[in-house]
Amino acid sequence: MKLRHPLSGAVYTVRDDGNIDVEARDGRSGIFDANAVWISGELREADPHFTGFIGGPALQSRRAAVASAGGSTVYGVPAPNLSLQRSANDAGRREMDLGLEGRKALITAASRGIGLAIAQTLAEQGCDVAICARGKEGLETAAKDLEARGAKVFTKVVDVSDGDALEAFIGEAADALGGLDVFVSNASAGGGPGLQGWQPAFEIDVMGAVRGISAATPHLAASEAGSVVLISSTAALEYLGVPQAYNAMKAALITLASDMSQALAPQGIRVNVVSPGPIYFEGGNWEMIKQAMPEMYENAVKQCAIGRMGTPEEVARAVVFLSSPAASLITGSNLVADGGFTKRAAF
Repeated sequence: MKLRHPLSGAVYTVRDDGNIDVEARDGRSGIFDANAVWISGELREADPHFTGFIGGPALQSRRAAVASAGGSTVYGVPAPNLSLQRSANDAGRREMDLGLEGRKALITAASRGIGLAIAQTLAEQGCDVAICARGKEGLETAAKDLEARGAKVFTKVVDVSDGDALEAFIGEAADALGGLDVFVSNASAGGGPGLQGWQPAFEIDVMGAVRGISAATPHLAASEAGSVVLISSTAALEYLGVPQAYNAMKAALITLASDMSQALAPQGIRVNVVSPGPIYFEGGNWEMIKQAMPEMYENAVKQCAIGRMGTPEEVARAVVFLSSPAASLITGSNLVADGGFTKRAAF
């Protein structure tokens, strides 16, 4: 039995032994069992729902083995069975495979802070990455760091408020990397009171995400695991102390992600949000607040249930998980990463 995947275009062929050959559009191929667990070959990812569907009788005979290995089925269709790999440093330790090896990711505003930490973590998981920022020097430094982590890197100086420039960057990045699997919209105009703060916040925070999703969608739809993650903020969830455009625009991103998760699901694209609380790093907003308004800084720390502010790396891990095939069942969600800073009960 041979079928072509309606989204990725990959050809799935059932072998005599019940396993499945998968050949991607780019010529890479791999062999998988009916639960999409990789057996051999250059291609290491397959759609578990498709392999389960065409596996047919072979799936029935393998269910006992799947169950003993910790797998599961939902209405007779195998749920994604992420392999647990033993660490080379500790034979007794098991690590979850996020399924990001060989993926292509794009992150806006990623030469420093949370954006750079996201790019670094994706690179460490085996992704090639494309990043943009407004400063050339910061991009050059970030590119060297990411390349040292083993990633192929594409960079471009881009002002996200320039819609044409953003769309061009996404297209060029997809060409340079050979596609896109992950799009992370991280760019923000930041906070600031008064009427003058509204237009930049709208153009960068909201329209940067809207235009970015639109430009990335054709590339993500061609992926077997297309994913979008928007970076919002806990300022969208609770009163931060100052009415400002930043709070409202970050709230708009949560609704945008919810809407787009429904609209893009038929194309196999998941859309989620991560909302960080106070995040401290050198050169960041909270370092400046600590120096200029120490009382405000200390009050914010006291509100964090864990007794400290978060780090960019902690936010990055949340983003990378949501962007990965390991989170294949999660779409339309807002993951709050704030160390207990917010006090609401979210149902």
